[in-house]
Amino acid sequence: MPPRIDDDTRAKILKDIKAGKLARNAIARKHHVSVGTVTNIAKAAGLTRAFDRSNHKTARAREAKKFDAEAARAQLLIDLYADAQRFRRRAWEPYTQIVSGPAGTELVTTKLPPLRDQQAAYTALAIAVDKAMKLEAANTGDGAQQGKTMIGDLRAALGLTYDAIEAQEAQEAHGDGDAPAEP
Repeated sequence: MPPRIDDDTRAKILKDIKAGKLARNAIARKHHVSVGTVTNIAKAAGLTRAFDRSNHKTARAREAKKFDAEAARAQLLIDLYADAQRFRRRAWEPYTQIVSGPAGTELVTTKLPPLRDQQAAYTALAIAVDKAMKLEAANTGDGAQQGKTMIGDLRAALGLTYDAIEAQEAQEAHGDGDAPAEP
């Protein structure tokens, strides 16, 4: 059995519990006691709801964090679409590069970037748009509805596959397995 906590430490723990500024774990760390000891001191003092996470202050903090996360996602969405626009412009802007020639190095500007650079810009653009669209769907989409749509799509694909297999088996059963398929 652990040693009994002295009355002075018990009073300090109780004071922190009543102040309501520290979480149970923080109080335990501060006073070098177990979390269970902090809980037992609160219960003994009749403070059964001292660490209830459904209290108004905790709910407000949770709502504030949710709001901050939504705001951050909204800003990221704006930034991703802006990135996509920048990649698109870059793919069609004049392109300056250093070229080595017989007279040495010189800057050469072409009307458009080389095709490989345009392709890289459009790949980056596609990634930015794809991620933005996924983020937008996560922000506005109903998870149940998205799941329902995905299952419906899967069901339709499985139905098409089943029909194709049935048609092939029927064709093979009639001895038409070697005949070329009709368009």
